[in-house]
Amino acid sequence: MNEWQKELVKVAGEMSTSKERIKKRILRQQPTKQKKPIRFALLTIVVTLCLAGFVSVQLLNKDTKQATQMFNEKQFEHFEHVVYLMWPEQGEEFSKREAYQKYEQLVAYYYFAKSLGITSTKEELETEKKARYDELVMLQDSPQYMELFQGLGLKQYFRTYIEPMIPFYAARKELNAFYEKKYPTLARTADQIAARDALRYFQTHFAEQSIAFQKKMGIVNRTHSQGSIYVGTVIKIEDNAFLFVEGAIPEDLTKLSEEQIMKKYNNATWYPNLDDSPVKVGDYISLESSGSMSYEENGVEVTNGFLNSIEWIEPTVTKKLTIQNEQEIIQFFQQTDWQTPDNYKKMNQPPAYSFMLEGVRVDVWFSYGQTLYLQKVESGTIHLNQKRSEQLKAILGLQES
Repeated sequence: MNEWQKELVKVAGEMSTSKERIKKRILRQQPTKQKKPIRFALLTIVVTLCLAGFVSVQLLNKDTKQATQMFNEKQFEHFEHVVYLMWPEQGEEFSKREAYQKYEQLVAYYYFAKSLGITSTKEELETEKKARYDELVMLQDSPQYMELFQGLGLKQYFRTYIEPMIPFYAARKELNAFYEKKYPTLARTADQIAARDALRYFQTHFAEQSIAFQKKMGIVNRTHSQGSIYVGTVIKIEDNAFLFVEGAIPEDLTKLSEEQIMKKYNNATWYPNLDDSPVKVGDYISLESSGSMSYEENGVEVTNGFLNSIEWIEPTVTKKLTIQNEQEIIQFFQQTDWQTPDNYKKMNQPPAYSFMLEGVRVDVWFSYGQTLYLQKVESGTIHLNQKRSEQLKAILGLQES
């Protein structure tokens, strides 16, 4: 990505493209449709803005309230412009959807911050305005800026497309700062957690407005994937975050150290401890996550996850076996090639059986076709074929479930 593209990302975020309709607007300067004005309530008067949709300098007054019209076509066009300039090879449907997602995210920051009582002062709005303008100035280093500005010139383009969104950009900055303080353990991903929480709040409270605008703009509304489900145990709480280990059960905390648990399961992830559904150490939970990010810190790989929801469950399904024929089992395992954690499919539920062998715990799951899947602390895992599974069932005295 060249420097010009990086500046575009700063102006409107990571996006993808348009080719047909947007290309006509940008390269051929096709006249655009007449737009509805945005109205802003001030202390004593209501200003009706022009059809171009830009907001006057009075927008920066500290008592300015959000426009009653939640979405504006003119501002949506700005995201389409940037999408096209960044990736002109994609089709119109994909381009519209990507542009809308970025626009909706920016609007979501404002309304979510407002719900938390987070507001921007006049000075903060002025600072954000200058920063946005300076970023746009940087685009003049590339000849493509002529396409972006559509012959309007930098100042007119800024007043028309960017200035009305200053409260939204300022809200994003303030919300990110708030989340960095709230989740110091998750500082590297605090902005992404804020973005997801803002979007979740917005889609919950303003779904009707969102769907209506997408329909108006001819955007194909697609259901967002909800994420993946993981089952495991909370093994640590730090500040407003918790360390979750997929596959671990609460009993692990009584017999293994934190380091041993993490080494045994090799899938520890930090998540934000939500205000409305906090967890505690030892909780056995099923959580839904929309993704994660890993990075190295002090020579150790750390993973931060993005949490959607939590459900508490009871790990009461594991049956402890009392072994009478230990030597026979040891002999059986001498023919077993244990695999390292990276080479097996992680289990997302407690083991069906558990037993101690030479002072080490072995967990047993029933896999497909009633085959057995085993995990031995500090040794690894193995998925036995049907013949070997039947042999071990006989030795352990297991009944098929």
